[in-house]
Amino acid sequence: MFRLGKASKEEVLIITEDYEVKGTVFNVGFSRKNRFLSDLLNKANKNFIAVKDCEITYKNRGGETERLDFLQLNMRYVILLRPLREEEKVHFDGQN
Repeated sequence: MFRLGKASKEEVLIITEDYEVKGTVFNVGFSRKNRFLSDLLNKANKNFIAVKDCEITYKNRGGETERLDFLQLNMRYVILLRPLREEEKVHFDGQN
């Protein structure tokens, strides 16, 4: 098992056909900051990406949102993945 404290992390927006997910993803490798998301997407042996402290917006439910501590997202459905801007970040203390 790996330790998340030693992993690189990035707060991201992940867009699929049906969902928008804001949350934190982790990369256990030794990526440089500017290669983090590329390295995460290009790992051929990963079918799923772990997302922590996330907010899911359901596009087919009129923008309904749900917050989860953790989810696994199938990488084949990812259309777009980008870092979150400061004003987009999810705060689990009841503020956004």
